[in-house]
Amino acid sequence: MRVLSKQLIRFGLPFWMLVAANAWSMQVDSELAKAAEKGNVVLVKQILDTKAVDRETLNAAFWAAIKKGNPAIVERFLQAGANVNFKAENGFTPLMQAARDGRDQVVEMLLATQADVNAVSEEHDTALILAAEKDRRKVLPLLLAAHADVNAKRNNGMTALTLAAQEGYQHIIQILVKANADVNYQLENGATALMLAAQHGHLAAVHSLIAAKADPNLKASNGVTAMMLANLYRHREIIDTLKKAGAK
Repeated sequence: MRVLSKQLIRFGLPFWMLVAANAWSMQVDSELAKAAEKGNVVLVKQILDTKAVDRETLNAAFWAAIKKGNPAIVERFLQAGANVNFKAENGFTPLMQAARDGRDQVVEMLLATQADVNAVSEEHDTALILAAEKDRRKVLPLLLAAHADVNAKRNNGMTALTLAAQEGYQHIIQILVKANADVNYQLENGATALMLAAQHGHLAAVHSLIAAKADPNLKASNGVTAMMLANLYRHREIIDTLKKAGAK
């Protein structure tokens, strides 16, 4: 701001303009975050190009940019040296948040700048788990290409595949299976992805899991099978499909 102040004095501008100029400089930090939140590319670039911003403020504004999801703004923050692996208050890294929100372009940028693809939150969420849970079809292949752990588990044992099966996301299931997800993985209570899909009536998901060689006769810890769950909830088409797959 000193350079600008000298210029104002040189041009014979009044003192109140000097005060206004210095007051603006003290608001740069909050203004940067607000500009990122509003998607104001021009203002974000202007501030980052002309002002010294401390690391904490830079990362806080970067987080606002991640949540907004504007690729041009995110790119400018990365150029300014924002930390791609810091964790926000919710325990997510920028990559985890972008993956959850389905920001595929932003995910690509973060991965290209060495974002940790297997970073975990306190609940042991990963970017892949969060993307699968939200049916982010464009994001998943990017994470897997960057060597995301396809069988990573949350604290409750849920994997990307079991979450996708529970929600009936057939396309996500197919992507994960192709990446060698464990189709016969069992939760602590013995439940499998096939059981979850059968219970919730997701016929297409059941088809994809059976095609991937999911065992229809595995039992949960209480002895329940996918067929029992399909019968309990009267999912006739799933019952027929399981029978054809050899379910007993």
